[in-house]
Amino acid sequence: SSPTLRTRLQTALRLERALRLVWQTAPRWTLVNAALVFAQGALPLAVLYLMKRIVDAVTESIAAPDKAIAFQHVTIWILLAGGIAILTTLTRSLGEYASEAQSLQVTDAVADILHAQSIAVDLAYYEDPSYYDTLHRAQREAPYRPTRIVHGLIQIAQNSIALVGI
Repeated sequence: SSPTLRTRLQTALRLERALRLVWQTAPRWTLVNAALVFAQGALPLAVLYLMKRIVDAVTESIAAPDKAIAFQHVTIWILLAGGIAILTTLTRSLGEYASEAQSLQVTDAVADILHAQSIAVDLAYYEDPSYYDTLHRAQREAPYRPTRIVHGLIQIAQNSIALVGI
């Protein structure tokens, strides 16, 4: 059974609200995450290119009359590949840090919103089991769900960048 138009619209609205919430509560971390996602998507392409250049340099060095110059040429490409590997690791670590900082900021903002909303309602609502159950589920899930949605979209974007590049 394929999703109906209504289901698709509801999903799109949830995505839009989650993105808006994350952007409004942590715009700097969202921009940092976007830049790091682009870098993490592009760096594997740089690694592929450098591996190609290393193979080409090794192939050329076999036929080269001056082995010392050929060795230097290969060494330069290997050092560049090592630099990209370090940059990839650094970018991944920074991405994890930025995602965690963004998640904490969004979680705090959502907790504040939930707290403000739960204080604003009449006390009679707390005697209603369905309201209390809804409030409890919101308190348990709402602080983490927007960032999970955004992180899923970030992974899709990162993989898409790498796929398109390849």
